[in-house]
Amino acid sequence: MSQENKEKILVIPCSGIGKPSGTISRLAMYYVVEDLLPKETDTVCLPLLVIGDEKTCQLVQRSPVIAVDGCPYKCATKSVQASQGKLFASLNVLQLYRDYLQLEVKSVVDPGPEGEKFARIVAGKILKEIDKIRKEKEKCLAPS
Repeated sequence: MSQENKEKILVIPCSGIGKPSGTISRLAMYYVVEDLLPKETDTVCLPLLVIGDEKTCQLVQRSPVIAVDGCPYKCATKSVQASQGKLFASLNVLQLYRDYLQLEVKSVVDPGPEGEKFARIVAGKILKEIDKIRKEKEKCLAPS
């Protein structure tokens, strides 16, 4: 099966307007979707999912999804679940940050070099979840 025919893995970040952790979740998603795995991954607009946009909901229902939440409200995760999406993993930026408190995220608008470094760490966590999805798919495709 060619790569173009495979469903892409969706990485859906928190909208997190006004929160540095929301900025980190979006930056991490962009690193994965635009820079690291553009042929295997994609994203959707979280507000479209929240309002129940039909095309967005259908895509989330047929594609494996990794939600990247920026705060304890878990809006990305809850929105995927509410739309009956195929939630494979849920990452919480604030929980991950506990292990990297030495990295100062400067602000919402400009996370600074340490914030960008943390976003790349979060992107690495997303990549680990993508590897798990790949392995799961390989198991399903392996002859019995």
